[in-house]
Amino acid sequence: MKIMKIFGNKISSPQLWYVNRKSISKAMFIGTFWGILPIPLHSLLIVLTVVLFNANLPIGLLMAWIMNPLTIIPILLLAFWIGSKIYHVHMINQDMLLGVFHQIQHWIENFGHGHIDLSLAKILATGLLIEALIMAVVLCITTRLYWRWSVVKKWRLRQQSSTDTSQV
Repeated sequence: MKIMKIFGNKISSPQLWYVNRKSISKAMFIGTFWGILPIPLHSLLIVLTVVLFNANLPIGLLMAWIMNPLTIIPILLLAFWIGSKIYHVHMINQDMLLGVFHQIQHWIENFGHGHIDLSLAKILATGLLIEALIMAVVLCITTRLYWRWSVVKKWRLRQQSSTDTSQV
């Protein structure tokens, strides 16, 4: 891809393609964090972050592509709920949510021109950042724990099968 040329030789680094516990869990964190945030060019931000932290590039991009289009409405609803708890306001009702979604849609369709109610945007932005951070940390830790459990399980099975064959 032509856009990848801006990264130079770093994009062809083998470390971005390694499959190991650290690179995959870092990629899960990076892809989930940027994928939850509904911002333009999040794939470019993922590539920049992956290159900076030597994470697995395909997994990082995959996590964002899974997170964003399939789950945007639940992500935004949860972010509003988290933000409303932080700012001690009542949960925003359906009419307010539809109004904000309409404002955001209008803003995106008009390439940044339009009005967005900043009091609700503050609640949404805070909720999104906290949600993205929590989900990213949870998936990173879950990946590391699952990887470790899987390796230990395979090691124990190998040990058990070697002791079984030696006894025969």
